[in-house]
Amino acid sequence: MRLLVLGGGGFLGYHAVVEALAAGHEVSVLSRSGKAPAAGVEVLVGDRTDDLSALRGREWDGVFDTYTDTRPGAPAVAATARLLSGAVGGYAYVSGMSVYAPSGPPVPDESAPVRRAGVEPDSDVLQERSLAKLAGEAAVSRHFAGPALFPRVGIMVGPRDPSQRYTWWPVRLAGALAGTLPRTVLLPGDPDRPVQYSDARDITRWVLQLLAAGRGGTFNTVGPGRPDTLRQVVDACLAVLGAGPEDIELLPVTDEAYLDAALTDWEQEERPLWYPEDQIPQDAIDSSAALAAGLVFRSAADTAAETLDWAHHNDATGLTDTFVEREQRLLHDAS
Repeated sequence: MRLLVLGGGGFLGYHAVVEALAAGHEVSVLSRSGKAPAAGVEVLVGDRTDDLSALRGREWDGVFDTYTDTRPGAPAVAATARLLSGAVGGYAYVSGMSVYAPSGPPVPDESAPVRRAGVEPDSDVLQERSLAKLAGEAAVSRHFAGPALFPRVGIMVGPRDPSQRYTWWPVRLAGALAGTLPRTVLLPGDPDRPVQYSDARDITRWVLQLLAAGRGGTFNTVGPGRPDTLRQVVDACLAVLGAGPEDIELLPVTDEAYLDAALTDWEQEERPLWYPEDQIPQDAIDSSAALAAGLVFRSAADTAAETLDWAHHNDATGLTDTFVEREQRLLHDAS
């Protein structure tokens, strides 16, 4: 397959490039910097908002697009879809689980009602981005003549995660075991409550498979496709370190109202991945349609091991360095 990735230097875009190369596909990327995200990639210099000239007169079998255009009608996505219509076999536009209306069912599938402008309050931090993703979906549907694929993703984790939210866990636990960080580790919220997260590499691999098959549709792609709990995530991180819960001191703090109040000055999306956030109103996301279409999630242990390896080789400890002191203060105040 000849694949076009619109921006391959970010998180999902980079993994789309790497997964495509590993599968033997030919990869082109549109980039403002002109830098190749990996060896063997064709780089086309351009800008989503005002310069798509490098795409004219070219053909690909599929396109992978993660762009979020917050302008009314998502004009950048619309322009790209219009230009590539007839020149690309299938168009994958990455959307998000936050598009579902907060007033909808607690476990939405793809038929659940979505957000509407003017309905949710302006204070809803997910409203602008969600409406932008919905506008992007609509723009591709309107202007692209071929199969359109809309994977609606959730919390994305794995190597190169720029938020480092999941990375906190393997790095923090490794530090506790090595004695370089405090041995007492906060286990926030109900440790037996299920959590949902997706390894970015699993999502991109599956999207590429559907593009190669010429398949479109809207799919929830929120992992991990099994009822993992926070306790199980922590146990998986410890297991790859050759340890178990008995080897460190895990202190549960189940009062989530206390934790939220103590962290009001820290945006939820910038904190370590702890427990379901109050900005996400759903109990869970139903991804059964994507699973039936072949989406497979790697084990929690594999994600932990590979994320830790990346963090160690790239000094990705920023979140740990900034948060561990606060973690210890929370533990002290809660005791």
